[in-house]
Amino acid sequence: MRLTCSRDAEGRSYLSRKEFRSPIHLSKPYWDGRNLLLNVMSPTAGLFAGDLIDVEVKVEPKASLILSSPSSLRAHKMDTGFAAWNQSFHVSQGAFLETNPEWLIMQGESDFRQNTEINLDPGAELFFIETLAPGRAAYGENFEFRRFKNRFHLYYDGQPAAIERYEIDRSKGAHRPWQAAFESPFYASLFCVSEKLQDNEDLWIRIHKSQTDDLRIGSSALAKGPCWNIKLLSNDPIAARKTIAEIRELFYQSVGRGSTKLRR
Repeated sequence: MRLTCSRDAEGRSYLSRKEFRSPIHLSKPYWDGRNLLLNVMSPTAGLFAGDLIDVEVKVEPKASLILSSPSSLRAHKMDTGFAAWNQSFHVSQGAFLETNPEWLIMQGESDFRQNTEINLDPGAELFFIETLAPGRAAYGENFEFRRFKNRFHLYYDGQPAAIERYEIDRSKGAHRPWQAAFESPFYASLFCVSEKLQDNEDLWIRIHKSQTDDLRIGSSALAKGPCWNIKLLSNDPIAARKTIAEIRELFYQSVGRGSTKLRR
């Protein structure tokens, strides 16, 4: 998938480039006067061994793009091999990008590799979500996938703000620390970037107050740029989804942007 979101002379964001093929499908873009919403989905049952997804998204100056997904991404059982999802994003000065996917569900014996690189120009804004479910809860799966490998790089003004690399390999018992708080934890990582967040202590206090017995949450400022990371762990996917939605609304209010309904 190759996308470029631009802004026209009347201030409307639009797709100046749009290329995709199976197993990716794109909805018709929706412009609500503030943000351009695009739903990314898979017309197939999910990802299988040998599948390789390559995503490249550019948001040009002052354009505003939201990428959402109406359903979970599923990695199916793989006797051998793995599936991979490589994605890169470039957000220009004064531009905004939100990525808001549903859960990544790793089914039993699956092997999935995810690589993300985000480059932000000074003055760019970002609301980025990564999620991971422990398996198919309805089938009683709990970390029965073979391996999940994640590589994440965030750069602000050419400088590294966040580098994350972790691997959950069941054969090595790497899933056990994830179960320290909950037996079946649902995980989300949110990256929030905006110069308007730098002195907003009230935002982080309100986010931390979202913590309950069923949900753990924490945040930290990153080393470079006006960048923050929020980690969330819950044994209840509904509670986690509700909290993420609340954080999203708080972010939009804090940066002075009107939020857009995801139309899922």
